[in-house]
Amino acid sequence: MPASYARLYGPKEIADHAAIAARRGDRLVHAEFWSSPRGPILCVVADDRPGLLALITDALLVHDLAIESARVFCREIGKGRSEAVDFLELRGLAGRGNRLAELDEAELGSFLSSLNELILEDTSYRRTVPSGPHPDAEPPTRVYFERKLTADGHYSLIVEAPDAPGLLHAISSVLNARNFRIISCEIRTVSGHAHDRFELEPYGRRPVSDADLCDVQISVLDALPSRR
Repeated sequence: MPASYARLYGPKEIADHAAIAARRGDRLVHAEFWSSPRGPILCVVADDRPGLLALITDALLVHDLAIESARVFCREIGKGRSEAVDFLELRGLAGRGNRLAELDEAELGSFLSSLNELILEDTSYRRTVPSGPHPDAEPPTRVYFERKLTADGHYSLIVEAPDAPGLLHAISSVLNARNFRIISCEIRTVSGHAHDRFELEPYGRRPVSDADLCDVQISVLDALPSRR
């Protein structure tokens, strides 16, 4: 796991997570709820692949659920293979209530089936999210890279924007299209405003110029649902 993971979790939590990851076995994807101090957290474990986070958001939307907050990590599990371990707090969309939500056993199975199909088909959806009225006091929308690389040599992208269905899908799709891999991320929503941090590395560990980073910022900003 990246260094950011070890800073966030203690020995018992790490043991819990390792057990969940081990229960994946040789399945394409595994998901179960972890009983965290904050409440139920959906843990999704799968081989890391471009656009995985976007596919997870698609599968959740089938159940009228969105991600309230998330921590996403990537770990090496063998030569040329890496595994994504995602921790997701869920909230209901219209019809389920705006609250932290948990899938029941049947829904969890259905979610896994949907996610399996999306991964196998490598399907990417684009959604048009209608923009609603924005209050005058709404915090500004900002997309920027921190000036210094992380201790692991990763790029830190910060996104502050109005929360909306499809927000995480839009961001992860752009990063995938721009050939950046999400190593870890922290996602939280406060009073309807998303404050997301992504640790990124370019595929192939290619050199990245300031112009490349600027292009990523502009592309992410243009893709935000609130800008459509």
